[in-house]
Amino acid sequence: MRRAPSTTRVAIELLIFILHAAACASSLARVFPGIATSFARRFAKVRIDASAASSGGGSGGSGGKRRSGNKNKPDNANSLCYVDGSASTDDGRRRSGIGVWYSYGHALNYASATTARSTDNNVVEMLAVYAAVVRHGRDNDLTVCSDSRVCCKKLERLTMTPSATRAGEWMDAATLCVAFALSKRRGKTTIRKVRAHVGGNHTSNARADQLALIGSKAGEREEETCGFAPRCEETRSGTIVTVARAACDGRVLRELARFCSGEEGFGNGCIDGNGTSEARRRAHEGVMADVRRTDRSGAESLVKPAPFSDDCTVTDVLALDCEMVGVGECGMESMLAQVCVVNEHGNTVYLSYSRAYKNVTDYRTRVSGILPRHVDGSAPEFSKVRAEVSELIKGRIVVGHALENDFAALELHHPRELTRDTAKWRPLLKPPRFTRPRRLRHLARDFCSLRIQSSDGAHDPAEDALAALCVYRKFRDNWEAQLKAAAQGKRARDADRNRVPSASLDVDDSDSDDDGGVN
Repeated sequence: MRRAPSTTRVAIELLIFILHAAACASSLARVFPGIATSFARRFAKVRIDASAASSGGGSGGSGGKRRSGNKNKPDNANSLCYVDGSASTDDGRRRSGIGVWYSYGHALNYASATTARSTDNNVVEMLAVYAAVVRHGRDNDLTVCSDSRVCCKKLERLTMTPSATRAGEWMDAATLCVAFALSKRRGKTTIRKVRAHVGGNHTSNARADQLALIGSKAGEREEETCGFAPRCEETRSGTIVTVARAACDGRVLRELARFCSGEEGFGNGCIDGNGTSEARRRAHEGVMADVRRTDRSGAESLVKPAPFSDDCTVTDVLALDCEMVGVGECGMESMLAQVCVVNEHGNTVYLSYSRAYKNVTDYRTRVSGILPRHVDGSAPEFSKVRAEVSELIKGRIVVGHALENDFAALELHHPRELTRDTAKWRPLLKPPRFTRPRRLRHLARDFCSLRIQSSDGAHDPAEDALAALCVYRKFRDNWEAQLKAAAQGKRARDADRNRVPSASLDVDDSDSDDDGGVN
């Protein structure tokens, strides 16, 4: 085993790295382009893929192995892991945790609480990436799959195009520590964006999510299991001094020194360190119980959604779906690109692209199907599209999936009593807690035997709107009856509150007599 470098040496190297990264984002990089070139050279064996080309749906029981013939199949299943972060507010308390998943019983599986480090979803996900990188052997190849586009974009911009990076995009201790560890790796390293939980709860990505949830509930063990990770809660968009102070914490430096020594990687199995305790056994049983493989026996009978009739009139019930493009930092903000409205019979009554009114940083073509020519000057102005849709849906019931995103893109508000959202109605949420929405394609598959959003094509807003309408029509009687009962109950409660008790209006004559009178 190589001798571990001293923490002082690692601290100096880390500080030099941080200053080098900061210089790449400053005006110095424009005057001296060699600064950015030398920084990018640190990551010669690193590849960051921020496009969700992979489904992330490898079987968790086999360590994420893919089908034969997939060009992304890893050479060694032990080099592939999935990471996830969990931030929640259960019981009014903010908690966060991270999970790293290889396969069942794998020694590098890892889970820990990170509440004291951060409760921001994207930062917690970056801490999960950090845990995977520093706990895997430095000399071994590694592929880390994450469903956080923000994390992948941050690392891509920092490691691949540093001269174009703004400091605010990566100025936190977690991102810099991940980048520093990547620069020290000798094996080939890939950070890959995958789509979240595609294929159901049996996927490796879903199991990483389960580990993150387990880790978030083990807060009392955080310093024991995650003390090596930097505290990031106060370093986001902070000064270089605050970020450097968090990154150069003693336990962080000791872990980086161990990693740089080339010591063999290690995890904690799940929660505990020895891998044999009752806590780990229960945790693995919990993961097993929560991620049953979906029955695919009827997959061949799935069909594409189709209109119910040829009626193209504007009905009292309409279904709506929008496609958006990314604007702003990392393309994380959404702007309307296309909107489709179908009537109750499943026929399109409105379809239009929308002209971009902000600089588009991500067209999301693989998912949205949107190309630059769709939102250029030839498309209708956003204000016109917004006004036409607003007039069309006014006073009508609107059906859709996660409609708050569509209304936000349209900058419209629709009355709650006229909204039927398949991502919000409780009977359609994920069992057993019924607190999280299910994907539209899963609802369409499980309840209507429909196949939408195929993995090899972009989303079709007309198809998605029709699928949401099909789900609504299947449950319409129960749905509307439940809403009617809830409205009647609310009116009754309001009436009770507004009703003045008759007893309070009666005046007791005996009490109003002159108290000072003597008979």
